[in-house]
Amino acid sequence: MKLSSYQNLRVPNFSVHNLRQILEEADLDWRTALANAEIDPNALNRPGSTIPARKELAFQLQFVALTKDRVDLWVRASRAYATSTYGARGMALATAPTVAAWAEVASATDNAPGLLEITPLRAPDGRVTGIEFTYPDAPEELIPFSVYRDLCTATPSLAWLYGGTFPFTRIEVPLAEVSPEALTYVSCTIDCCAEALRLWWDPAISTEELPFGNAFQHEAWVKADAQIIDSFRATGDWPHTVAKAIRAAPNLNRTLANVAATLRVSPRTLQRKLELTGDDFARVRDETLSDLACDLLSHTDHSVAEISRKLGYADPASFTMAFKRWRGMPPTAFREASRYGDKDPGHQHTERPRSCW
Repeated sequence: MKLSSYQNLRVPNFSVHNLRQILEEADLDWRTALANAEIDPNALNRPGSTIPARKELAFQLQFVALTKDRVDLWVRASRAYATSTYGARGMALATAPTVAAWAEVASATDNAPGLLEITPLRAPDGRVTGIEFTYPDAPEELIPFSVYRDLCTATPSLAWLYGGTFPFTRIEVPLAEVSPEALTYVSCTIDCCAEALRLWWDPAISTEELPFGNAFQHEAWVKADAQIIDSFRATGDWPHTVAKAIRAAPNLNRTLANVAATLRVSPRTLQRKLELTGDDFARVRDETLSDLACDLLSHTDHSVAEISRKLGYADPASFTMAFKRWRGMPPTAFREASRYGDKDPGHQHTERPRSCW
């Protein structure tokens, strides 16, 4: 069963943090990229923090637009992904006793932050003989970067598990060509212009015991990962639901108790539901109120005092202090900056036909 709520989840901030750092070191305009993705730079400097997945996706698109001729930066980004952890899922992969077990865990559910699906490739007798990466939900312009990311993450991971150069028999990529910088862990033929990213190996390799595998720990981490996925499914889209309730009546739904009453659940139940998504009420409330305030400051002529009342603040001074905490500047300064640096209203996203990259 696949997760399909990526756009409504919050995800760890490490992806955007790493990509931002790469842009900064390459002297590329990371500030505008963050602004276009509506991401507060302060949100990236808190270890363990999360951001809305839709904003992570927006920033990935900004990153790709700035680095479209810099595959070397894509390879650097992939190394950052490879050294990050994915909680229970990462431990389940790291302790896999065989390559087949690794492939089963990797494909157990969709990898939402990457907007990709992973499927084991099987020989006629059912043995695992490879793994396939597809990108059914990813924007077209993000696919080449995603292919490099997954190629340069999966190949060293398998090499580490195997204890040396992994014996791939063939690799297929949905790209017109592959940069030599991405071939560090590959010693086999690479076929370009394929329909998907596929890594192939001899099926006999799949059942060999891996030097760092641990069947007992692997089973425990697989169960822990399954529990997390089940919890996500059980929560539904609670952060979005809470944000919607706050947005509908910000002057009333500023407290956990009031929102819980609106949604007809107990405050304790609501807090637990949010915690299961890696979130909490205060963060959802502040982000929602911050977005509302920015919209009102940018697109209306309401005074700061009026906006303060609309958002449920007792006085403008309290609102101003909160806004400075959210955005790093007072409301009046934000209004002036937003009107001075207004985005091009004529910019629209256009669909592009699928092709061999």
